Amino acid sequence: MGRIKTEFEYAGNWRSNCNKGLRLMPFCTCNPMHGRAITVHHVKYKRSPLRRVLGILLFHAPKETVSGREIIGYDAFPICENCHHNVYGRSSHPDSVHYTKVWKQLGGLDSHNVSSVAWRLRFKFWFWVIVLRTGRFLISLFRRKGKGFCS
Repeated sequence: MGRIKTEFEYAGNWRSNCNKGLRLMPFCTCNPMHGRAITVHHVKYKRSPLRRVLGILLFHAPKETVSGREIIGYDAFPICENCHHNVYGRSSHPDSVHYTKVWKQLGGLDSHNVSSVAWRLRFKFWFWVIVLRTGRFLISLFRRKGKGFCS
């Protein structure tokens, strides 16, 4: 018989998922001017119906996103220490993703950000990833052209 989970623990591949996310977006998702991201924040531990459908298509069956099947840029986001400020899951800092008005502390797997913050993080993450990747690509093009002109 399955046991009821009252607390959760991160999957064994959580650290590698975080590292992949930090490589994809090395700066704070909330504001890249804050500097390097140092942690990866879950916007929701339980999957929404839309995410469950996406999970089925990707063969990610569990309801909880702490299962090791998180999608960086949808379920979890790299952010800086200031934006992740919290004390026991809550924060009085308005810039924090754990600020009392944007983080619903319901205990365990029921805690989550309000949907407007989750969608704002999703938009910002992919916007900044595209900007960073495009910038790196353009810089690499100019470097190649520069080498050709000097020879």
